[in-house]
Amino acid sequence: MGSFIFGQDARLDNDVAPLPPRDVLLCVRTGKIRPLRGVKIRSAINKSARQGKIRVTQTGLVGDEVQYEMHGGVEKALHHYCASHYKTWNEELPNREHLFKIGGFGENLSTALLHEGSLCVGDKFRLGPEVIVQVSEPRQPCFKLNHRFEYKKTSTVAQNSGRIGWYYRVLKTGYIQEGDAFELIERINPRWPLLRVQKYLFHDVNNIEAITELSQLPGLGEETLGVFRARLARGPEDPSGRLEGDRIPVVWRPYKLIEKTDLTPRVKKFVFEVEKPSSDIEDPAFGRFPHVRLQFGPDMCFSRAYSVVSGDMARFELGIARDDQSRGGSVHLHDQVQVGDMITVAKGHDAKPSSSNCLDNLRSKKHVFIIGGIGVTAFLRDIADLAKASADLEVHYAVRSREEAVYLELLPTKSTTVYAKSEGRRLDLTRIVPHTASGTAPDAMVYCCGPASLLSECQNLTKKLGYPRSHVHFEEFGGATTGTGEPFEVEIRSTRKVLQVPGKKSLLQVLTEAGFEIESSCLVGNCGTCMVDHCKGNIEHRGTALGDEMKEESMLSCVSRGQGRIVIDC
Repeated sequence: MGSFIFGQDARLDNDVAPLPPRDVLLCVRTGKIRPLRGVKIRSAINKSARQGKIRVTQTGLVGDEVQYEMHGGVEKALHHYCASHYKTWNEELPNREHLFKIGGFGENLSTALLHEGSLCVGDKFRLGPEVIVQVSEPRQPCFKLNHRFEYKKTSTVAQNSGRIGWYYRVLKTGYIQEGDAFELIERINPRWPLLRVQKYLFHDVNNIEAITELSQLPGLGEETLGVFRARLARGPEDPSGRLEGDRIPVVWRPYKLIEKTDLTPRVKKFVFEVEKPSSDIEDPAFGRFPHVRLQFGPDMCFSRAYSVVSGDMARFELGIARDDQSRGGSVHLHDQVQVGDMITVAKGHDAKPSSSNCLDNLRSKKHVFIIGGIGVTAFLRDIADLAKASADLEVHYAVRSREEAVYLELLPTKSTTVYAKSEGRRLDLTRIVPHTASGTAPDAMVYCCGPASLLSECQNLTKKLGYPRSHVHFEEFGGATTGTGEPFEVEIRSTRKVLQVPGKKSLLQVLTEAGFEIESSCLVGNCGTCMVDHCKGNIEHRGTALGDEMKEESMLSCVSRGQGRIVIDC
């Protein structure tokens, strides 16, 4: 993952930090304590922009709440984050623009020019006509960021990159508002920019000389001083609890099949209902591109993920195609599972939340859905939401014959084109994928779900046309991607233990059987939940969750495979 400063800023170890530019307050934000979506965690990280003059007290902005006492107080009265960092985040972790935007890190204050390399501990700023604040300490990223940004390594990436933000203590109270100027009025530690403090706080943790100086640094916040002083007494601390937190377990519940209906000779409709009341289910609603995980069969030998057609976690509908060439899950569901039978179900990872704000941002773009066969189930809810929002929409649906086109009644008639192979109509991506006269990508969104050949062709074309990762979304449908293939060996870097991965098992299965707690969700390479660090060796990458940059250091344990021997960390 790229680095904002540690890999790029040659001034990090210089004696004197550069003076910061004059900057302007872009936004003032406050937040109330609320549950984080989908997990049993409460936080005030979701903050809203405030207009007009806002009073600043010694403990922060009036109306701003703090769930965890260590996240507030006079030493952390205000949190500031550089708005320019979000462009880098979106380049490194695409498809999360609805999250990586101003306010995403729960900041109270946003500016475009001030950053961790231009501010020093103890710097005093005049903010607006009357408020005076002092830089107290850098933020220490915690695991809540992983849930906030739906990426389990966000806290670690933030810490390693230096893009973490910082805190102020308030020396003079008063009122501030959007448009107020930041002006440096005093610098007491010119040798200690925040980035250099971060270097010894997070990376060079055994540098006794630097840590000794930092443990007595004037103006440094009490929490960070405490870290350095404890380190001198007891050695470096273990940051894993702060960065990773407690793992949120996948919740499996018993569900009953209450309806099983033929839609076509090869596609059946399955409706499942939870055994317990819906009030027992945390966050029952789905977001965009929802799916569930099913466990069924003798000794729960099958574990499969399927896109949700409609409903919520109390009662939902699936459309499942029979695939005689697959690993047997769809055949078992078609032939063996009957109305009244029980299976266990867990909620899968939602790629993005479904909200009016999200749709408002998307309404201005053209949306092109390219679908093969049963892949239609991946996008039904999204297509309906976009159609309801009057978005510019095209649906291109390829099937072997028109009789095999399922859920046509749920697609917008005027915007949908069916390509039936039996009628001699073939889907031509070069005509469907939007591009300009010069052969570049317009401001459009492309979505694709279908067989591997269709996905590969669409991925290659959108990449050739210059589509950014944030403007494409690919979904594998059940059976399209598996974790099986040629056998290989995997060495776990932390323990040096070597495991054999046979051809008929995925890396995820082998790691789980060996006692490693690897989170997983979709099992077909769409969500990225099962990602592990790739340290050495050749990887056959499969699935759609990782961009090219992420493939350099990560792999999807559910579907990707090594060649020969590989080394991973998990």
